[in-house]
Amino acid sequence: MLILPVCLYLWARGTEEIIQLPVPNLPVVSIVILVAGCIICAWGMISLMVYGNGLPMNAYPPKYFVFKGIYGLVSHPIYFGSGIISFGLSLFFKSSSGFWLVSPLFCLAMVVFVIGYENENIKKAAGYFHKKVFFSIPPVTADAPSWKDRLTVFLLALLPWLIIYELFVFIGIPKDAIVTNLYIEQELPVLEWSEIFYGLPYLLVVMIPFILNTKLQVRDFIQDVWWAILLAAICYIAFPFIVQQRAFTPASFLGELIYKERSYDGVSAALPAFHVIWAFIIYKYFSRMFGLKIFWQLLAVLISLSCITNGSHSIPDVVAGYIVYLLVDKRKMVWNAIRQSAERIANSWKEWRIGNIRLINHGLYAGTAALVGMLIAGCCLGSTYSFAGFCIGLSAIVGAALWAQLVEGSPRLLRPYGYYGSVIGIFVSTAIMSLVYDISFMYLLAAFALAGPWFQILGRLRCLVQGCCHGKPCDPALGISFTHPQSRVLKIASLKGVPIHPTQLYSIGANIIIALLLIRCVSLEMPVSFIAGMYLVLNGLARFVEEALRGEPQTAYWKGLRLYQWLAIVNIIGGAVITCISSAQHLSAGLHSGAIVWACLTGIIAMIAYGVDFPTSGKRFARLTS
Repeated sequence: MLILPVCLYLWARGTEEIIQLPVPNLPVVSIVILVAGCIICAWGMISLMVYGNGLPMNAYPPKYFVFKGIYGLVSHPIYFGSGIISFGLSLFFKSSSGFWLVSPLFCLAMVVFVIGYENENIKKAAGYFHKKVFFSIPPVTADAPSWKDRLTVFLLALLPWLIIYELFVFIGIPKDAIVTNLYIEQELPVLEWSEIFYGLPYLLVVMIPFILNTKLQVRDFIQDVWWAILLAAICYIAFPFIVQQRAFTPASFLGELIYKERSYDGVSAALPAFHVIWAFIIYKYFSRMFGLKIFWQLLAVLISLSCITNGSHSIPDVVAGYIVYLLVDKRKMVWNAIRQSAERIANSWKEWRIGNIRLINHGLYAGTAALVGMLIAGCCLGSTYSFAGFCIGLSAIVGAALWAQLVEGSPRLLRPYGYYGSVIGIFVSTAIMSLVYDISFMYLLAAFALAGPWFQILGRLRCLVQGCCHGKPCDPALGISFTHPQSRVLKIASLKGVPIHPTQLYSIGANIIIALLLIRCVSLEMPVSFIAGMYLVLNGLARFVEEALRGEPQTAYWKGLRLYQWLAIVNIIGGAVITCISSAQHLSAGLHSGAIVWACLTGIIAMIAYGVDFPTSGKRFARLTS
């Protein structure tokens, strides 16, 4: 309780000069938020002590499951209040890093801790039973929604959307901005009367909570909004898109209204156009309630077109908005397609024998991952230091092999590879190369941090085929089944045909997001130390949750956490420290022949190391699997 706030303060102070974003000037609001956060935290602690007969901490948890007091309103009031306090302090002191970096990541870390550790342990505790708190989404039933359910829509969906969207608008134009307008749009006139359609979503969206007639519909709407916020927010953070709104001279009240509305919207947070997302969400729910599907569909199209005709959005903004809506609306179909593809890859083991040598197809994925990752790192290092990058890449492979032998090695796991061994290998070899060559340690580290997510995005496909890093049993609608007899899921975990969490897919998804965020950091010319540190922080957060869903029996536990969850925590702390290291260097990249040659060579070596073995040999490291 004392160390963590101090560490968060030091992190915000150490990165204050790096995060140069405006902070809202809301002194009264900041004090209200601070007071509210303190009350919520204190109420939660008292509730645990009074009703739970224990202390508000994981080391000495309450004896009884608590659902009284504030725990009848929200599930995790202490964490919720702590997040509010963090944002309130950042607002009060106008700390840019505290508001835009430390507080969001602190909140994300609490969510990660709950999902990756606390929920599982709470469900095992004596006296636990499932109970919906006051502010929660309704269950899957056809019952009529109560006033509380309708209120929940505003508190859990519409209000968070308004706050998050306006914060992105408040940031303004970034220094790496990319205008989304097409050339043909310059000559398009502004049609003032189209503001009638453009303004309709504000009224119709607010009406949706009152027209829904089942709890299931309320639940679906809230989840639709959550997914839309998530996908749009990723786009707003990862891509510096802005719109150049077309100027005109207002000739009517509607024209003046367009300019008034633009003052709240701004030119950022434009792609995807949330107006379009709302337009088709309106179509989805109003057509369900009142029929006339063609009418509501036509209205959604007119609202979407009005984004262009009133000059507030570009054509790409509108197209992206519709794509996001489709992803939200068809998310189960999209997930099933991805899941089924992953299952086909998971059961695609093939091998070829050439004498005593065995070639396994999953080595191709490892080789491709090494090639792509090394090409990215090599482009950042330039021709002068490309050989140094090759040495670091080899050290990652050797480190991964040695780590797995020390931690997981056994007669049944003859040549496994471990991610954290590659991290150690990279750190050690980077330190050596920075001494041998005239290049900074942090620059080398940042180059491989930028490449890191791509190693894992493609490398996890090998994990699918081999069956390593697999998940626990889960719902069939979520999981994938392994049936190939050579898979480690069958050989070691004995889970043939059992639906298990596709943790490899979870890792791929998380690393895609991390990769996009790191590319944006490079675009913003963030210091190399910040890029290296952020990779470790984000990777650690993702890995903590991933490990909680894994089902590998050989993974060791210590003090209630899996070994790799402890290492993920080290990742997070170490990454936060590295982000505070002062550095004036920025990553720059350029394709050159050296990067291509060394990347290809590394890819071939990785393909051999991860996909070629000698199955008849009894020597150590000779076989990848028994």
